[in-house]
Amino acid sequence: MKKSSLTKLTAALVVTAIILSGCGSAEREQPEEAGRKGLDRETFTEMAESESTQETKETVDGFTPEEMDLIKYNYYVELNNDIVEIMDSIDYYFEVVAYEEEFSLLPDTGLTYGYRVYGKNTDILDDCVMLANMEPDYGELDTMVKEMEEPLRALMDTFLDISGSNDYAENQYQKAKEYHAVVYANADVFAAVAYDFVDEIGKLGNERMAEEEERLKEEGLLINYNASRAISIGRAVLDEAYSQGVDDENLTDLDLTEIRKLHDELVAVVADFDAATEDNDQLVKESLSNSRPFDGLLDGLISALEWMMKQAESGVLPDMSGSGAPLGSMAHFSYVLGQCIDRYNSVFVD
Repeated sequence: MKKSSLTKLTAALVVTAIILSGCGSAEREQPEEAGRKGLDRETFTEMAESESTQETKETVDGFTPEEMDLIKYNYYVELNNDIVEIMDSIDYYFEVVAYEEEFSLLPDTGLTYGYRVYGKNTDILDDCVMLANMEPDYGELDTMVKEMEEPLRALMDTFLDISGSNDYAENQYQKAKEYHAVVYANADVFAAVAYDFVDEIGKLGNERMAEEEERLKEEGLLINYNASRAISIGRAVLDEAYSQGVDDENLTDLDLTEIRKLHDELVAVVADFDAATEDNDQLVKESLSNSRPFDGLLDGLISALEWMMKQAESGVLPDMSGSGAPLGSMAHFSYVLGQCIDRYNSVFVD
């Protein structure tokens, strides 16, 4: 059941999708932010149950169909991020507990029950279930949200109980046995849909990122464009590794043919980014006061990729026994990519 490589890699991929969905010039309203502030639970319910189709198509709570599309997309991406964390918790749970119907701890793991297991509140899930019944129609994604609801909700709640429990060992692990019954019953049912949901959101994110980057380029927003392209290339690196079935556990199997091409493209894009930030007129055009808005993070992304490539060529796997992400690992590259994403958000979106 476990597919740890996918869950560890998608953490960066999924976040990338949300940052580019609402970025633009300073004059444009951010409907995804308006959506989070303006669509409360009561409004969601009214919208989902509304029979006034003409009104719904023209405007919903003051939002146009285009803005509703952006709101729904961003909520689905946030749900996707929650899904990734729950998938990680499933992986970590079964590093301590045997993957069997009857509860039993695995011997000699050196890990305690509940190791790195974290639940999630169901707010985003609740909202997405309502959005799944609303326009715009997202087809299979809407269907998958509905199919995942019950098992995902059970796992979110149960992992919250596990992470907040301090008496699970009492009465011969009676509580742990109860938790296990829920996890075992729902993990595979959830995963059967969740992996497809992750893949579909990734495809949709790629399409939207490409469209947004084309707009940025056409409008001459070269700092924003090249920062976005650098992140897209980083995502492509992880996509390529994933397509080969490679993660840090078999990093030395990575075929670097396409990775090298992506590396060269990343170097060129970062050089264009640096050139654009050195142009004062360009900084003014994009309303930026800092000539180093990424503080070298994009250079760090190049370095992280080069270390990863060297690690793959060395024939030696990265030491993943600790809790961190060692230099040369895919996890480290993903971590640096995440830092670039966070900085992009703060510079161009927030």
